[in-house]
Amino acid sequence: MLHSNTKLWFAARTKRNQERSIKAKLEQIGVEHFIPFRKELRNRKDRKVELLVPVIPNVVFIRGDYQACLSLVNEYGIKISYMRSIDGRGPLIVPEKQMDDFKLICENGIDYIVTENFAKGDLVTVTDGCLIGIEGVLAEINKCNARVIITMDGIASLELRISE
Repeated sequence: MLHSNTKLWFAARTKRNQERSIKAKLEQIGVEHFIPFRKELRNRKDRKVELLVPVIPNVVFIRGDYQACLSLVNEYGIKISYMRSIDGRGPLIVPEKQMDDFKLICENGIDYIVTENFAKGDLVTVTDGCLIGIEGVLAEINKCNARVIITMDGIASLELRISE
């Protein structure tokens, strides 16, 4: 059971290419949210263009209590559907630590690859540098660098390459 006044991070799906308009609506009504974008180079017929694209397409993260988040759909008409937890018993809630790690990576221009799943391995914590404190699954290690997977349960994973 979710407490009505506890602020949590909820993950919600949007329709294709609606992230910017949903971001504008959430900002307009003062709802805390996170919709990360990254620069991507795309080829056109006659040139290359740099676009801002969502890090995780069709997904927005909204922070609030359960009732307030439900009201976004019912009262404000924001076209989102909340993702369900893996067991299907309730909405998908992103743990605060996972959300903080995800935001730190996206906001600091760290090089990463978004993947749909992750390799099993040891749980690790970064102990030095700008990513200190980030927890993830060690996917690979060699003498020059390591691959660490940072997971947002049920949504996506970020693959980081960390130099030693």
